[in-house]
Amino acid sequence: MSAHEGEGQGDAEAASEVRHRTANTLQLLATLARMRGQKTSDLEARRQMTWMAEAIGALGALERRRSGDTVDFSAYLEEMAQVWRRRQAGQAVEVVVEVDNLKVRDQAASTLALITNELVGNALTHGLIGAEARLIRITLRQESGGMARLIVADGGPGFDPAAAEGRERFGLWLARSLAGQVRGELALLRGPNGGVRAQLTFPM
Repeated sequence: MSAHEGEGQGDAEAASEVRHRTANTLQLLATLARMRGQKTSDLEARRQMTWMAEAIGALGALERRRSGDTVDFSAYLEEMAQVWRRRQAGQAVEVVVEVDNLKVRDQAASTLALITNELVGNALTHGLIGAEARLIRITLRQESGGMARLIVADGGPGFDPAAAEGRERFGLWLARSLAGQVRGELALLRGPNGGVRAQLTFPM
């Protein structure tokens, strides 16, 4: 092995170690936030701490999928599906992931992870009410023109933005704001069989 190759391997190992430590630190912070939320009697404070723990945990899982200047987002979604299934404690829910083998830019990966986490969280909270099948379907496809499309679909009661109860909640407002940071476009559509189909189109 040449000196140059040895230096390159050393750099790769150092970067991998940094990612590993960062992932562990974020997972620790997520655990602390979750534990702190469980200790409070204030329901709103508990809800906010749980939200924070889930967001930090999503970013921690992402760190393990970084390689160079890209992130294996397909593998990330497969890993997170197991986490999302466990969120509905005591209630069976299926999270189906259908993805192309797709890597995204390192600069956009964290933002995409937070958007996905919000959309799935919204589907778990509101998209299972009255649904015959407790199913969340996540699809990630590469499109023409250097674009990609992420879809989170549920079979719940649907979303009516014109109704008072359909006013945009914080999670969806945050997802729309973050979509702009990756030059993406977020749309909420009715699914072919009811429910909500949240669709994010973004450049690779």
